[in-house]
Amino acid sequence: MLLSWCLAVLLLTAAQAAAAREGVDGASPTVHAFDVPAQPLSSALEAFGGITGYSVLVSSQLTAGRQSNALKGEFRPNEALFRMLAGTNLAPRYVGRDAFTLAPLLPEPSGPENLMHPEDAAPAGEGAAGRALAPFSASPFAATLQQSITRQLCRAQPRLFGRYRIGLQVWINAEGAVRQVKVLESSGVRAQDDAVAADLSSLVLDAPPPHGMAQPVTLLLVPRLNPAQDCRAVAATARSR
Repeated sequence: MLLSWCLAVLLLTAAQAAAAREGVDGASPTVHAFDVPAQPLSSALEAFGGITGYSVLVSSQLTAGRQSNALKGEFRPNEALFRMLAGTNLAPRYVGRDAFTLAPLLPEPSGPENLMHPEDAAPAGEGAAGRALAPFSASPFAATLQQSITRQLCRAQPRLFGRYRIGLQVWINAEGAVRQVKVLESSGVRAQDDAVAADLSSLVLDAPPPHGMAQPVTLLLVPRLNPAQDCRAVAATARSR
């Protein structure tokens, strides 16, 4: 499945988010010393990233008007983050060992009007932090998005694709055309950031998004072991249609 090739889609189910968090802390149980006062959430997350080395892929629109909790003591990253976010109505959605975005928590169930699928319910003992967005990463459209972006960047950047890391948010219209791209985590090279944003801004996906899909979609493009092979594979898939 192409989803494992070049990017990770950061809209996870509660179970996926929990598993990812366990993988993060299980693989890297480092305890960090925190002394972060209560402050605007955007600056608190910047401090968190500086202490832990984690990539924070969050839009300023999501953090605007929100305050963090004060955090003082020694904690593992996941515990520290949940303490910092308590009361903000936001929860982390991990994409790997050192990168996450934030998503609003769903409201408490309210009788028959609650349409959340059982597999999206909070894992036992996780409480409100487990109420995640609807499934996306395992959907057919996620594979379509993956394939379309891979093909676009392979064509536009044949010598650079798969050799950098960049965090993005994309907005997609009802016809499947990307209408806006925002860089959340720089590749470290401004020209590269601008090129990726420009290349994806002209992208028309192979299929439109499902009706009512939550947007924007947050993506993390990471270096690949064999980007040339990935490009050949996605090109072969396109030719076979």
